[in-house]
Amino acid sequence: MSSFSEDDIRRAAEVREWLIKEVTNKKEELDKLRNTLLIVDSLLKKTSFITASNLESSATNLKDKIVPEFQSIHEKEISETKPDSDSTTKISSIDNAHGNNKGVEIRSLKRAKDNFLISDAEYTSTYVKIPLVVDLNLNINTPPFKSFFIDRILEGMKTKDTEKIQKGEINTSEIIDYKVESDQNGNIKSITVSNYREKERLNEIFNTATWVFTRMLEKGN
Repeated sequence: MSSFSEDDIRRAAEVREWLIKEVTNKKEELDKLRNTLLIVDSLLKKTSFITASNLESSATNLKDKIVPEFQSIHEKEISETKPDSDSTTKISSIDNAHGNNKGVEIRSLKRAKDNFLISDAEYTSTYVKIPLVVDLNLNINTPPFKSFFIDRILEGMKTKDTEKIQKGEINTSEIIDYKVESDQNGNIKSITVSNYREKERLNEIFNTATWVFTRMLEKGN
């Protein structure tokens, strides 16, 4: 007889689905790097007979060729995978929640199957805020919000930061923190995460939030 409860099995299934999505995202990044490598190899073959006197100018020309070609490939992939222009990252001139007048970057989080808008998340180098669209009505107690997004992802990041503090790698003021705002009925209004510090963490927060809220929408339906 299995020692795992039905709740453990359900959570494991949720984690598996999230991991599959992460593997897919990493594969796309790897494919882009491979395409860039092919461009570099091709250009190196074309410029393999460079004299020492022309090395510096050739290197500059090579850079000028690589960047536009890589951008062309990247833009083509974006247009194929994200036909809706609203799903791309935009720059906003609004003031951020920490009182700065610097521009805040915006990323639209959408359900993959139909581009249903979940949030126009805003972020800077110090914080990310994910306000849910009006009338979405996703309750804080609906799985897997607490069990996965809060307890596993955000609390997991916090635990790692606590270990880094103990090792003297970061200061106490640099530990990741988060705040969930909800109404009197427990419906989530926004999630704010401060001190995420790393780009990988930012991407994980966005990817996990989109996946979790998509699951919550399915449960609501």
